[in-house]
Amino acid sequence: MPDILQAAFAESDLDATFAALMPALCQVWRCDRCFLYLRNPQTGQGRITHCWGTSPEWADLSGSDWLEEGDIASKDPLMAIAFRTAEPVFVEDIETAGLEIVNLDYERDVFQHRALIHAPLYHDGLLYGILEPCVFHQPRVWTEGDRRITAQVQAKLAPLVAAYLHEQGA
Repeated sequence: MPDILQAAFAESDLDATFAALMPALCQVWRCDRCFLYLRNPQTGQGRITHCWGTSPEWADLSGSDWLEEGDIASKDPLMAIAFRTAEPVFVEDIETAGLEIVNLDYERDVFQHRALIHAPLYHDGLLYGILEPCVFHQPRVWTEGDRRITAQVQAKLAPLVAAYLHEQGA
């Protein structure tokens, strides 16, 4: 794992860890924005708790929340995939990804990105969140190195996310 990520994970508390991770991940993945969506697996209620972008041009989605009822999976295929598996989805271009992967209009309207990693955060068999780095304006080929880092970050972040939500009483 790159030193900058190890340093972020070494922060003194979980909120500081997550805040430090967003810009560090943008640097490591060479992406434009990264956010952390956390959810209570029992209630299906979630929100974006941490978000960082390389430019003020990219919307800060912090505080955005969703109640994941009924049709979220039909509106957002990436969430439907996340409900089924902890495997990350590497979208190189939303414009050419299949309908089974992205709802193009939803991605354009809500997130406005072009390429992304949708990395589910599972702990003890439950989905506690999504880590989503993205690139705007152009497609992006995600490398083997990007994939390795994603797996490392998911493994290290998932139990921290679960602990954070329990601390918060969520």
